[in-house]
Amino acid sequence: MATKRKKTNKFGITPSVIFLNLTVIMFLVIVCFFAYNVIKEDEIQTSSEPPFTAVTDKPVTSAPQSAPETESSNESMTSQDSDSSSSTESNSSDSTETSDTESSSVENSEDTSSEGEVQDTYFDREYFDDALFIGDSISTGLSLYGFLDEENVFATQGLAPSTVLTIEIDGKTFSDKITSFKPEKIFIMLGTNSVGYADAADLVDSMKTLVNDITSTCKSKVYVLSIPPVTKDAEANQSNYLTKEAINEYNNKLKAVVEGTKAEFIDFNAMLSDSDGYFNEDYAEMDGIHFMGSTYQVMLSYLQKQTS
Repeated sequence: MATKRKKTNKFGITPSVIFLNLTVIMFLVIVCFFAYNVIKEDEIQTSSEPPFTAVTDKPVTSAPQSAPETESSNESMTSQDSDSSSSTESNSSDSTETSDTESSSVENSEDTSSEGEVQDTYFDREYFDDALFIGDSISTGLSLYGFLDEENVFATQGLAPSTVLTIEIDGKTFSDKITSFKPEKIFIMLGTNSVGYADAADLVDSMKTLVNDITSTCKSKVYVLSIPPVTKDAEANQSNYLTKEAINEYNNKLKAVVEGTKAEFIDFNAMLSDSDGYFNEDYAEMDGIHFMGSTYQVMLSYLQKQTS
């Protein structure tokens, strides 16, 4: 009797061998797929730095400082004030001594820069519960570092005065944000992403249009902040197109335009500048443009004083 031969194709490969090879390939694909997802998940979980949206791609140099730490320091200061007052009363001191004691407790929350100037870092977070900040990647740090809630910030990388009214952030337009949040105070700091490219006059005209649109559609008090300075190193980096001269020109024109609206201008640039008019390196990130985490405390403290 003749032996029954197994079916083969023209290459002499049996169907069972083909099936086995396909099974092995599928197994390897599945293993690679799960390995990739496990590695990707580990990378996400081990990353502790906040997303860094920037004009440049240099990394964040300092760890985020959380709002609870700020609140904790505030409670500590309150406790010190209370102890000082109790001690003053027990010693039958006059009201002048009590005032001096309270003044010294405030100094404990102040930050001394390399220029010798003392900047207060204390702010009341509740004061900004009804505030909305409009800005670019610099302003995103207010929520990324935990000093304010995300709902208090309408900001994204590259935002400019001319795009605020049309852009969507997290699925919401500016109009949607105003309608749902109903802010009592609005802080606008825009222009850093455009000042190196656009004409200063055209840029401030866009800001004027934005401010007039906001003040005509809602009852919020609007504050326009001058854009911050840059460091000497950032100015020397020609890819940024940011110079002290261009920034100062924009801020001067911005102040003049805002004074003709219902908004109020706040010179924030001067507070962050060193004696040469550049970004104080105690407050600047590595790229010389963005803020260190602690700079947002100085910012909020300053704004609270200016607008209270």
